[in-house]
Amino acid sequence: MKNFRDKWVGSSEGKLEKIFRLIRALGRCYVFIDEADQALGRRDSASGDSSVGGRIYSMLAEEMGSSTNRGRVIWVLASSRPDLIDVDLKRPGRVDVKIPLFPTTTPREGFDLIRLLCGKRGLVVPESSFGSLESRIPPLLTPAFAVKIYRQVRTGTATLEDVLAESLTQYQSPIAPEVMAFQIQIAASEATVLEFVPPVFRRKSVG
Repeated sequence: MKNFRDKWVGSSEGKLEKIFRLIRALGRCYVFIDEADQALGRRDSASGDSSVGGRIYSMLAEEMGSSTNRGRVIWVLASSRPDLIDVDLKRPGRVDVKIPLFPTTTPREGFDLIRLLCGKRGLVVPESSFGSLESRIPPLLTPAFAVKIYRQVRTGTATLEDVLAESLTQYQSPIAPEVMAFQIQIAASEATVLEFVPPVFRRKSVG
């Protein structure tokens, strides 16, 4: 669901209502909302936007909770800041399952991520490479690493194995450590099932 907001009074609400009519006409479907913390608005929206955010929030909350859509429409919300999504929108009946996405925690996970993402770009990383790369693979790898590998292989003359070895040795996360830690904490606390959270990221029990 792309950005439907407009500067004209009533236009955003009108566009959203058209989207709802399309969703109902489709019958069974998934509705994907990226950057949900921004797109969904807030119940206590500031008056500076002429209360558009609050009205959008109310319309979406009603549609997501509608019993007529049950079994027909699945809402999928994506956000790097789920803590900013109004708690009423995240209650069961609107958002029943919250699945966190984490960076890698082990060299094996890192290698599997590299293989998968490189493979999607036509770069084949053989399983046999794991032994030589294992000690170089850092924890907390993110998908952005594969983009760097692809760019260097396509624009340079070095082999994929050499590029991987050098890039892993010189790897530095593009995300500041304090930001990464904060987002991991949010993801772990928002998960609806503890099984979704790797043990290393689970909160330690008190006492």
